[in-house]
This record gives sequence, structure tokens and C-alpha cells, in this order.
Amino acid sequence: MKVLVRTLDGVKEVREVDSDWVIPGDVLDDGSVILELWDELSDDDYLAIGLYD
Repeated sequence: MKVLVRTLDGVKEVREVDSDWVIPGDVLDDGSVILELWDELSDDDYLAIGLYD
């Protein structure tokens, strides 16, 4: 499952996680926080994180 995370450095990025049992607010092993599930992102979200031009 792909998720949008905020790293400890404050960077937002999309990552693949091994588990389907994650929700926004979960903290990954490296300390990154899950902001949103990939499937829940809107076009505005894609624009905001720079995935669309």
C-alpha cells in the first residue's frame, strides 16, 4: 500500500509500506508519520506535493 508520510526532517513523500493495516497518524519504524493513504489523495493533494505539474 502506498501512503503519504512526513519524515523526521519535515519532508512529505509517498512510500510503499508492507502492511495494509495502517491508518493516518501511525508512526513507521523510522519515525515517519503517515499523513494519508494513497487511495484517499485528491487531485489537489497531488498538486500540493508536486506530483502533477
